[in-house]
Amino acid sequence: MITLAELKTQARQRSDMENSEFVSDAELTSYVNASLAELHDLLIASYNDDYMMEENIFVSTESLTYDLPADFYKLRGVDVRRGPTGQWATVKRYNFNRRNEQQNAYAWNLLGLPYIEYRLVGSQIRFNRTPDAQLQFRIWYHPKATKLVDNADNYDDVNGFAEYVVVDAAIKMMQKEESDVSVLMAQKEALRQRIMAMAANRDANESASVTDIYAEDTEITIIGTR
Repeated sequence: MITLAELKTQARQRSDMENSEFVSDAELTSYVNASLAELHDLLIASYNDDYMMEENIFVSTESLTYDLPADFYKLRGVDVRRGPTGQWATVKRYNFNRRNEQQNAYAWNLLGLPYIEYRLVGSQIRFNRTPDAQLQFRIWYHPKATKLVDNADNYDDVNGFAEYVVVDAAIKMMQKEESDVSVLMAQKEALRQRIMAMAANRDANESASVTDIYAEDTEITIIGTR
């Protein structure tokens, strides 16, 4: 763990502004949070589904649209099941050009659930047909980067990757005073390459498998009419 106070202190040291008020503490906090958001994106792009993934479960109320979690950033998957102990089934995304195809047709799977697809629309998830009431939906997603506000707030540093935040915040500070940042930019690029190389192989137990888009959940899917 590393605190906001430690990140700001290190950024001032790196930019040689330890005793300068040219960049205020509040402004430096905004720089650190912007740099944390950049690191967050880099880790998501490298780790993909392994980095900081959350789940959110909600119950349908016979509405087409539902609000996404307040901290929602990127979607990883959607599941559905009937009842609290039922089997989960994958909900697939529909092509926007096919958004009206299922409104008057019925398709059912072996769980007794109507065939349904989703799509993200702004800050909501929208289904291609109104789901029955009391169905459980589960959203897997990457949350937004958490902002640090108080000096005691901490960031869960992954193997020293917070050095990227320190260097990037120092660059922002030096750019404000129009100083040469070429050395720090080279350091930042080296850190970026290191993070991309190491973070991508977080689970080194075995190689990733290719997703079979044809076999996924097909064992529970049948088509019918009602």
